[in-house]
Amino acid sequence: MKKLFVFAALPITMFMVSCGGDAEEATENDESTDSTAVVEDESTLAFDGVDKGAYTLYGHTDIDEAGAVSTVEMFTHYESTGEFTDKVTVSIANVCQKAGCWITFAGQNEGDEIRVVFRDHFTIPIETPAGTEAILLGSLISDTISVDMQKHYLDDAKEAGQEVAQEEYDAITEDKIELSFDCESILVKK
Repeated sequence: MKKLFVFAALPITMFMVSCGGDAEEATENDESTDSTAVVEDESTLAFDGVDKGAYTLYGHTDIDEAGAVSTVEMFTHYESTGEFTDKVTVSIANVCQKAGCWITFAGQNEGDEIRVVFRDHFTIPIETPAGTEAILLGSLISDTISVDMQKHYLDDAKEAGQEVAQEEYDAITEDKIELSFDCESILVKK
C-alpha cells in the first residue's frame, strides 16, 4: 500500500509548483511545517468534476451540503477553540486564474480574504465566477506565508491580466502569518 504524508499545517510554498511556480522555489523541508501524520491514501484524485445535483464536486472526499456551517459560525468556533475542521459554506471571491489551484473568500474584517489551498494540488475551473457559492471540507489554519509565496501570488495576478505595480513587490519584505483554509474537497454551485 502507498503511504502519503498529510501535513496538519501545510506550508503554502508547497502549492507553488501546481500554480506554475518553479520547482526550485518549493521546498520539501519548510520550517513552517509543524506536524505530520502518515495515512493510507490512493494517489489519484477521487472526485474531479463529479455531478452532485446543484453542485459539482472536486477533491478527495465525497461530501454533500448537509451540515455545512456559515463563515460566521466557523470564525466563532475558531476563536473559541483555536481550531476548525468541518464543512463551511462560502462565497468565492477569487479563483487562481493561472491554474484554478486556490480560491479566496471574505474574512471576518472588511477587505480581509481567506485563501483556500486545495490539498494535493487539485484544481477547479478557472472560469468559476466571483460570487459562486461553494461548500468546503477542511481546516481553518494559521499559516506562515513566505516572501517568495507572497510575490508568487502577485505574479499570478499579473499573469491573469491585473496591473501589479513594482511598489507592491517592493513592499513585501517579510513573511506574514494569516489564516488560510486547507481544503480536502469542495462543492461548487452550478
